[in-house]
Amino acid sequence: MKHALLWVCLLAWSAVGGAQWRFQAPIDLTAADAQPHFHHLDGAGRRHVAAAGGAVAVAWEDDHSGQPQVYLAVMPAAAGRFGLRYQLSEGEEAYEPAVVTAGPAVWLAAWEQDGSILARLVDEQGMGPVTTLAKGARQVTLAAADAGRLAVAWAKSSPQGQQVQVARLQRDGRQVRLASEAIAVAPVERPFQGYPSIAWTSNGDLVIAWEDRRAGHTRLFHRVQDAKGGFTAERQLNEHNAPPPGEIAEAGLGSGVMRVALAATDTDVRAIWLDKRNPGSGYAVWGAVSRDGGRRFGTNAIVQDEQGSAVAQWHASLAAGDGLYVAAWDDAREGWGDDSEPGDVILSWYEDGAWSPDLVVPVASGEGYQGSPAVALDESGTLHLVWIARADLQGPTRLYYARARREAE
Repeated sequence: MKHALLWVCLLAWSAVGGAQWRFQAPIDLTAADAQPHFHHLDGAGRRHVAAAGGAVAVAWEDDHSGQPQVYLAVMPAAAGRFGLRYQLSEGEEAYEPAVVTAGPAVWLAAWEQDGSILARLVDEQGMGPVTTLAKGARQVTLAAADAGRLAVAWAKSSPQGQQVQVARLQRDGRQVRLASEAIAVAPVERPFQGYPSIAWTSNGDLVIAWEDRRAGHTRLFHRVQDAKGGFTAERQLNEHNAPPPGEIAEAGLGSGVMRVALAATDTDVRAIWLDKRNPGSGYAVWGAVSRDGGRRFGTNAIVQDEQGSAVAQWHASLAAGDGLYVAAWDDAREGWGDDSEPGDVILSWYEDGAWSPDLVVPVASGEGYQGSPAVALDESGTLHLVWIARADLQGPTRLYYARARREAE
């Protein structure tokens, strides 16, 4: 994909309500004049892009320095380009960052580095000090909300197994610190929990969802932590589809699920994830909604449309804002049987009681692979999208960003 000026626009039409998305041309975030290298957008909850007040921040990991390190690029309000770029990590190896807004022109990033979870603030003055949030932990994710609410979750290793923990965070000048002790979300005897996602509700509760293998295979669970730190009862999020009777069923196995993502509006909370309940096509994007602040989720429903039913979906991301939900993922529906078309970025959005027909994103599709997307919606309803592009699934990568606005037909 060739670099293009930001002001060039492309239209993508939708059949839902006669609306259309107007995408600005993508910006290449790949390090200039660097040797071919590899980018990754694989953090828990897929919090790789954040936007507020017209400013944008993108967090990722790449190896252009010769080692995997974590980076943040910032586009100030009205700047039109990512003029600021920071290497957040300082250790030998760093992975799977997350970024959220922490105030006007202030960003909070967290990542895994050499077996620990680290965080730092970035503002108009540059990077703040690094804070170590946890040791012996991985798969960190963040959530932010109005009134300065910040939270973090990660997977903590122990001799008994891997356990998801959650904590509140607080800004202290240009540094962030733990405002509460990290608490195990679901203490069990032999835990194997991971890849959490968290979201704030409008009343200040924190919803947590995670992968859980206590049953011998992966299921998704969720619960709510209130402002005093207490938890509601944990509940299973995905509907469990056991296989037909036989040896597999006797082992307690069921359809595979993974990589849950949460987002919330003023009225409800939504979750999406990858679900393999239809083994003929691999993973598909499924979801559910909670109308009571994340305490109970309703019936599971497929998010993607029938056009993607014959191929597997990957890297599902979810954003909420301005009363709208947008889901993004990648699949190879446009290149069925064509090795030169291994994937494109797909969008669907929820409004008026239904998910829209899928949209193949015009600036993130075509020859080669475009995938591993992450999305955010700002307060104005502008969509912010980041993704990885490569000529084929074995080649080096490039990192792109684009924004879009919905307009009436």
